[in-house]
Amino acid sequence: MQTNLESGKRYDRYWFRLIATAVAFSLFGFGGLILRFILFPPLRILYPNANVRMRKARLIIHHAFRLFIGFMHKTGIYTYDFKGESKLQEPGQLILANHPTLIDVVFLISRIPNANCIVKASLFRNPFMRGAVMTAGYIPNDDPEKIIELASKSLKKGESVVLFPEGTRSVPGKPFKFQRGAAYMALRSGISPTLVTIRCNPPMLMKNIPWYSIPLSRPHFEFDVSESWEILKMKEKSESPLVARQVTQELKAFYTEECAA
Repeated sequence: MQTNLESGKRYDRYWFRLIATAVAFSLFGFGGLILRFILFPPLRILYPNANVRMRKARLIIHHAFRLFIGFMHKTGIYTYDFKGESKLQEPGQLILANHPTLIDVVFLISRIPNANCIVKASLFRNPFMRGAVMTAGYIPNDDPEKIIELASKSLKKGESVVLFPEGTRSVPGKPFKFQRGAAYMALRSGISPTLVTIRCNPPMLMKNIPWYSIPLSRPHFEFDVSESWEILKMKEKSESPLVARQVTQELKAFYTEECAA
């Protein structure tokens, strides 16, 4: 007998999940406008100090993303599980993660109250996201040296920085292509990164796959937060290309093994 999947039939509340996904993406865009035009402008009056204002903006985004993740979960779009979530609450961490789906950063920031992160420079021109990324002081990814310098300063102030070493979403079925920015950032700041492994099965919101192409069965996200990666203790505290290359290769090996498990 053929299963529903083998016969190509859509099941597991497929049409409801598709509609709920469309609603969720609409709410995300609408929420960005609310942040930009309603919630963030009063912060300039209430908190004249730029650093305080930035922390308050990040906290608002943290709670907004937590509500968004909760909405998608409660409506049955996906299920998820966080292992080691409490580790993400600690300040001053360099948090590295693989990047399989569109909403990875939303998940992570929803768990980190004062998160700085490296985001696409195009978001600073996006009418829905411009207000959030600017007020929160996020770092655009348009200048590699500037990224490393600003992230290192952020870490030294006790802020956590979220970075995807690939720089973009993974291509399904292709090997990881890690950039060296994460390694240079860890070496310059002297902070051993906290590694987060993200898995999504069946795949959803992957690169080159439109948002409306949802899987037949409900996806399950897994977030596995490791203890601080102590590899830097065995390296020279040097930003040489050789050391950065070694760290990058070991990061790639770690995620390749973890994602294959």
